[in-house]
Amino acid sequence: MKKITRYIKLTLATVTVSVVLAGCNLLGLDLQQPYEYDYEIGMFNNETNKTAMEFIQSRTDLFSLLIEGITYTGLESQFDQKDCTFLLLGNTAFNSTTATDLSYFQTHKLPDPNIPGAFITPESLTQYPVEQVKELLLYHIVKGTHTWTNLPATPTWYDTYATADTAKVNMYLLKDRNANIVFNNFAGHFKATIKARTTNLKTIDGSYMHILESWLDRPTQDQLK
Repeated sequence: MKKITRYIKLTLATVTVSVVLAGCNLLGLDLQQPYEYDYEIGMFNNETNKTAMEFIQSRTDLFSLLIEGITYTGLESQFDQKDCTFLLLGNTAFNSTTATDLSYFQTHKLPDPNIPGAFITPESLTQYPVEQVKELLLYHIVKGTHTWTNLPATPTWYDTYATADTAKVNMYLLKDRNANIVFNNFAGHFKATIKARTTNLKTIDGSYMHILESWLDRPTQDQLK
């Protein structure tokens, strides 16, 4: 009987993997690092066994610009915090040259020091004032743990570690055939319906990480109402 039960679980696990992989391919996403199947709880284990900082440093191919920003602002210890939700910005969020991506470098050009009235597209976060980069990164760290198991199906505001009085992030769980977490989907945001590339990665200290390929902008006071 035990052998039959284990066979059924293995079969279900195989089917689940096939569905997940097919979904990733259809969405055009890179496949995330696989996790072990936990037969006790009947789902894939999302434990990274790393702090957020350790996880970021383990994926320099994806987070080289985020690492640069963290080092530049001295926020390393902030990415080892407990009871947080880290919205990790991949390189695309910063340096994509695709016009529709509206990457951070595209939307935050700097005056050209050699040509009056002209602007340049930065290639490094260190070209911006350190406080600007610090606030950007802190805005993408949400207080408390928010993931598939506790996010509502309606847009809800959550506090971040940035200091501005409008430093809140809007999150909710989109429940459709391609369920995902949606971020800052409010009227007036520079980009609509931003979804995570990868969600629900758990750090060794119980925080959660969601990987984004687009940066998020703060709301105004009117948009918070």
